[in-house]
Amino acid sequence: MKLGIQILLLWAIAMTSADAQPQRLTVAPLFTDHMVLQRDQPIAVWGWAEPGREVTVTLEDHESSSITDPSGKWRTTLPAMNAGGSNTLRISDGENEIQFEDVVIGEIWLCSGQSNMQYPLV
Repeated sequence: MKLGIQILLLWAIAMTSADAQPQRLTVAPLFTDHMVLQRDQPIAVWGWAEPGREVTVTLEDHESSSITDPSGKWRTTLPAMNAGGSNTLRISDGENEIQFEDVVIGEIWLCSGQSNMQYPLV
């Protein structure tokens, strides 16, 4: 019984001390290289960083900034953009930078089935 309590206590200490460490700049796992972002719609970008830091997001010649909240979360929105070619999405908090290469603004259409795939899209 004592061993179980000791293990539980050590686990609780480990979990609380993990939160006390500074949080590195990260983004939601949705964002990757070679991604397609929706055209003609505002582009939301979000993630986590050390609380109180300013995070700047840059795509093409558009830039948007946000300050992280006390829990380290941040979110910012880039303006709507026209469909376009290969870009680099840069996210920086002043110390760290994340880059996503080959980011395209456009649309993805998913089609399925066999019998209806012969018809042209109008």
